[in-house]
Amino acid sequence: MGQNTSTAVLEAVNTMTGGAFPMKDPLDAAGSCVFDDKVMAEKLPAAILKRFQDCLISGDPTTEEDQKIIADTLYEWARERGAIDFAHWFFPLRGGGGAVGGMLGAFKQDTLLDLDFASKYVTKPMKACLPAERLFQGETDGSSFPNGGLRVTHSAAAFTTWDRTSAPFVLNKTLYIPCAFVTHFGKCIDEKTPLLRSMDAVKVQGLRLLKAVGLGKDANTMHSYLGWEQEFFVIDAEHYKARPDLVNTGRSLFGKLPTRHQQGDLNYFQPIPTSVATLLDRVQALMLEVGCPMAVKHNEV
Repeated sequence: MGQNTSTAVLEAVNTMTGGAFPMKDPLDAAGSCVFDDKVMAEKLPAAILKRFQDCLISGDPTTEEDQKIIADTLYEWARERGAIDFAHWFFPLRGGGGAVGGMLGAFKQDTLLDLDFASKYVTKPMKACLPAERLFQGETDGSSFPNGGLRVTHSAAAFTTWDRTSAPFVLNKTLYIPCAFVTHFGKCIDEKTPLLRSMDAVKVQGLRLLKAVGLGKDANTMHSYLGWEQEFFVIDAEHYKARPDLVNTGRSLFGKLPTRHQQGDLNYFQPIPTSVATLLDRVQALMLEVGCPMAVKHNEV
């Protein structure tokens, strides 16, 4: 259940956040900061887009020539939206006991520039760009995932690779590139790689099933769609700080159960409190900009 937030409330949020909240209609701005198939079709030559999409089906790598054109196009698009940095964005297995941060994404920001190695000067000048090889693959330190000290130094490296089925997006002057994250030996240490592997397994067996029952005999791929209901509690900062269990573990460890375990329903589908609605409106506006369809809001407990 949604609740419209008045202009006065939006202006108040804008003041508190230093003008970070966009004073524009979220629906008008939906998808404006995501480099999706529609944008690629508008920006890239048709032949390159066709080869890129064919690679998504076959699993073949994108050719170096196409990588260069895609990277240059993505750079220009991101700069139009104010991007200064880019980051490979991944979801490592962090381990631990459920404390805050257990499911947070990880990234390292790199500035959109490189040395101009074609220059005749010994001290190579800088140039603003998005190097193609750094768009599609990156190397970083994986020794601390899922726990520190699990691998010897010479095999502590980990690699990020752009999940080409996930569109890059611009947020807070950074171009985020959704990536898988694997170890030096190719073992996954993230949440995304198992998902991609399961989708591939569903595709293989799904096509096998279709052909066995005489349907879709000419199909060459299968797409999986998943819509999540993200449930969470919103707690006032002062109340949160007063609860050491929440601060240290991210969950409630003490309290009182309802009588005979009969949970109340007084707040179920009630109007969302104004302060929470303001928060959700801001989150929704930003999510729509980066192509994430946050389509439903409602109150529960």
